[in-house]
Amino acid sequence: MTIDKIPEEWVRLVKDIEEYHRRFIIFTLGENDTGKSTLCRYLVSQICHLGRRVAWIDSDLGQSILGPPATVGMRIVSPTEGEESPLFLRFVGSTSPIGHLLQTLVAVRTMMDKAIRQRVDGIVLDTCGFVTGRIGLEFKFQKIDLVNPTHLIALQKGRELEVLLRNFSYRRSLSLRRFPISEAVQPKSTDQRWEYRQEQFRKYFHEAKVVNFAFAGLGLHGHLPDFQSVQHWQGLLIGFCDEMNDTLALGIIQEVDLKRKQFSCLTPLQPKQRVRSIQFGSLHLDSSGRELILKK
Repeated sequence: MTIDKIPEEWVRLVKDIEEYHRRFIIFTLGENDTGKSTLCRYLVSQICHLGRRVAWIDSDLGQSILGPPATVGMRIVSPTEGEESPLFLRFVGSTSPIGHLLQTLVAVRTMMDKAIRQRVDGIVLDTCGFVTGRIGLEFKFQKIDLVNPTHLIALQKGRELEVLLRNFSYRRSLSLRRFPISEAVQPKSTDQRWEYRQEQFRKYFHEAKVVNFAFAGLGLHGHLPDFQSVQHWQGLLIGFCDEMNDTLALGIIQEVDLKRKQFSCLTPLQPKQRVRSIQFGSLHLDSSGRELILKK
């Protein structure tokens, strides 16, 4: 989405951040198609132009901008590096937080801690549109509470977020702001969202190669599959992790030999990257990155 005329509320927020002399944490909140990602990109760009070093964390698993789908990505943007700095990833396991709530929360908090250790001036957090229903409301409540933002930006059409916002309206350390939805926002259909994910996966695995691995000596975590049966192994999306459980690369399992405890995997993982554990997801892809629906 592009905006010809920047909303005045966005401009005022940047001005307030310019006068904010502590580390800021901006949390964007809203349903799907409310302009959260566009606002985050604008904030990161403008704050960087102020001479600040800012961490951009993308936790929109299905419509991610920074990394491939099913991951939480982070890039530290500075006046000297722009958006060319290294990309940090945390694999969650699926393109939706449903069924992966704990992994999503841990990934976001881990990225925040990494950004703070690198002494950024602030953090801008993009989130998914999972804010409705009993589970969605509680998930977002816990996420906001965990992040403890200095600025909570609610993009809403009417008052659909008020039940959630009331929980934080009295927090003195928090600046709560309600922004209307920009007229430039173009809603995406379910098919458009699906097509975007497929394209992002396709780009990510475009230059991937099939590599053989052994389970011996590696940690295993996530949605562990059945090690007594090869059913549902082929096409399983996994993450290769380092000693801190940060994600080095994703992979798509091609074949598995459970007796020999070996498997082959399509992955862009580089030979110099030292894998310490494998995180199993719940998503299946074909070799082109297209999502598969398996029969139970």
